[in-house]
Amino acid sequence: MTSERWQQVKQVFQAALDIEPEQWSAFVAGACGDDENLRNEVEALLASHKQAATFIEGPAVRPRQALPLTPFGPYQVLRKLGQGGMGAVYLAIRADDQFQKRVAIKVVQSGIDSEEVLRRFRHERQILATLDHPNIAKLFDGGTTGEGLPYFVMEYIEGTAIHDYCDRQRLSITERLMLFLAVCEAVQYVHQNLVVHRDIKPGNILVTADGVPKLLDFGIAKLLKPEYLIRADDATRLNLRLMTPGYASPEQIRGEPITTASDVYSLGVVLYELLTGSKPYKFHTESPAEIFLLVCERDPDKPSLAVAEAAGSDPSGLGEKEKLRASLRGDLDNIVLKAMRKEVHRRYTSVELLAEDIRRHLKGFPVSAHEDSLRYRAGKFIRRNRASVAAAALVVVSLIGGIVATSWQARRAEAQRVRAERRFHDVRKMANSFLFEVHDAIQNLPGSTKARELLVRRALEYLDSLAAESSGDPALRVELAAAYRRVGDVQGGPNTGNLGNTAAALGSYRKALAIAEALVLDHPSDSQAIRSLALICEKYGDLLAWTGDIAGGVRNARRALSLWQTLGKEDPSNAAARRAVAISHLKLGDLLGNPAFANLGDRAGSLIEYRVSLSILQALLAIAPNEVAVQRYLGLIHERIGTMLELENQLPEASRHFEESLNIRERLLAANPNNAEARRDVAIAFEKIGELMALEGNDGAALETQQRSLEILKALAANDPSNVNAGRSLAISYQKLASILAKTGKRPESLAAFEKGREILENLASADQTGSQVLRILSDLLKQMSGVAASAGDLPRSGRLMRRAVELDEILSNARQRQPSR
Repeated sequence: MTSERWQQVKQVFQAALDIEPEQWSAFVAGACGDDENLRNEVEALLASHKQAATFIEGPAVRPRQALPLTPFGPYQVLRKLGQGGMGAVYLAIRADDQFQKRVAIKVVQSGIDSEEVLRRFRHERQILATLDHPNIAKLFDGGTTGEGLPYFVMEYIEGTAIHDYCDRQRLSITERLMLFLAVCEAVQYVHQNLVVHRDIKPGNILVTADGVPKLLDFGIAKLLKPEYLIRADDATRLNLRLMTPGYASPEQIRGEPITTASDVYSLGVVLYELLTGSKPYKFHTESPAEIFLLVCERDPDKPSLAVAEAAGSDPSGLGEKEKLRASLRGDLDNIVLKAMRKEVHRRYTSVELLAEDIRRHLKGFPVSAHEDSLRYRAGKFIRRNRASVAAAALVVVSLIGGIVATSWQARRAEAQRVRAERRFHDVRKMANSFLFEVHDAIQNLPGSTKARELLVRRALEYLDSLAAESSGDPALRVELAAAYRRVGDVQGGPNTGNLGNTAAALGSYRKALAIAEALVLDHPSDSQAIRSLALICEKYGDLLAWTGDIAGGVRNARRALSLWQTLGKEDPSNAAARRAVAISHLKLGDLLGNPAFANLGDRAGSLIEYRVSLSILQALLAIAPNEVAVQRYLGLIHERIGTMLELENQLPEASRHFEESLNIRERLLAANPNNAEARRDVAIAFEKIGELMALEGNDGAALETQQRSLEILKALAANDPSNVNAGRSLAISYQKLASILAKTGKRPESLAAFEKGREILENLASADQTGSQVLRILSDLLKQMSGVAASAGDLPRSGRLMRRAVELDEILSNARQRQPSR
């Protein structure tokens, strides 16, 4: 349509508005004469005008003057797509000399076109136009009409509302969740760009023919916040239009401040509808009183219950009602209802956490929305690892059957002796497979600590019954020593996932040590016996230092090093023995002078041990560049050297080692993303780099890096709440974050982070009275926290914290005086 032609249409249209609608037909026929195209254009405009006066999702606001189909800059209108609470939407094309592109133009209603709104509109339009995400309808352009009304030019999406798409395609629950995750990614992306949607609903989520969801109107509600209006009644009327009651959060209904939590709530409502085929609230009148009562006061039914009470057949593809109810009951019920909590603080704190729970549900992992229990986590673990658990159960049954059969056969006549002995060795072989192969297969899986404890304890019960017969069987004695050592690791080994029972772990290590020492005494040249003793000395030394007996820890570390060096000298080609020598140097360096561990204060000696370890590992890597164990310890030794150089204020060199550590660890994690130990290693690398950035005065980057570390450690602790090592690492991470926050002057946030770390450590300390290292870390945290509280002017709190720290120092001092060492 040319500009001249448009002027003709506009002139007739506006003249018709001055007379009664009943006279429009005769007037237009006379005004247009024989120009049939002109008459059709004007009649279409008048029909749209009449429809616009009655169509709305809430109470209507009559415009000061109806908006005709005017050209919008280079955009030519093709037809009207719809009318909504904030204005009309038109299909248009950009028609100039270069190209033609179909777009959707949304024209904002009259009544909100003050100079302040228009100024802010132009500013925010630029922000939204920079957003670029495959699941978000792009905002291309915008401006104001000749009447001064703002309009948006957006990507035109040919698609179906997400709930209709899912029903028409008869998508399963899993397929609907996968589609919903793409929507969550889009919402999280825009939240990260500091924009809130405010009107998430199925009608604003279109799915293309290719199955790609597109989020519409992102941020448009934000641009038109009521506080920017001139008249109070404008604000009241517009506020009702900026939301769809069935999807609006309680705080939106109440007119309270809107945050990203409101979008989390609306996503929860959309998910409710996708999973059940029904809405959580049944409005009868849509009066303000009814909306307030249902949305703000009454909790919706659980999705599984809503499905059970729904009547009629299933047109959606969700499946037979009882099966659907069973699939929703539990995790999905809890996920949806957590997203829809009335109280903001009880919802997911971000869209990413909501999406993460859905991903965990799809993978069979425990979800944060479920009340934690051993039974729940055990059930999840079994369902995720059916094959391994079935194999383990088969071994257990075989063990029990083997014990019974062996005992019975042993009492048989001499003629059955050979058969009984063969059966004995078969069952023993299965027990060792259960202990070593199955245990090692699940050792680094998230949430496996309890399962590992059960595995080693059941195997050990059987092996214990053979201990009386082990004196003449060196191989069986090695098996028993290894079994006790692994039980000690799970009970309280400080360098692996453990249950925090230090006293029990010390007992298991001492049993292992007694067996291994006797075996080496009887067979001094047996390399297998020497290796067994060296491993146990390492573990026992680590735990002794952990409980405060640093001297005992160092003695056992030196003893382990000597044993490994003996094996290396006997067989110089033995790469495993050389790697073990490198690890022993690393562990000895930890105990000599690394402040992250209980140590003797010998920093120079510590750095020497670390450099020796580095040289050995680098030589081994040159021989076997793909050896994962060597790469992991290289990442560890670079971190350790960086720590010592940082203490000596050699910051550039420390930074180089920390970066190398991170590079190695990220490669290992990429190769094995489900390895919990690899994820923890990456988190520690970020933590070290963040500390160094803070020392260099780069507080912003330090804070961001420490937050990345914290998020990884939070996920690990949530995945495996029985793992004390994961909890301790999380507490230390909170402490590091709090220190950086305090340095930047954010004292309230710093004290909050300190408090989270303190709570974790207090719980660990109360559960394990012999874990002196936990008390030492807690004492250090309390002293730092006391200083921040004092600087914030909270002297009573500062005093309480310092008194608790002094109390812990006295406990540690008394424990050192009483501590027997070996």
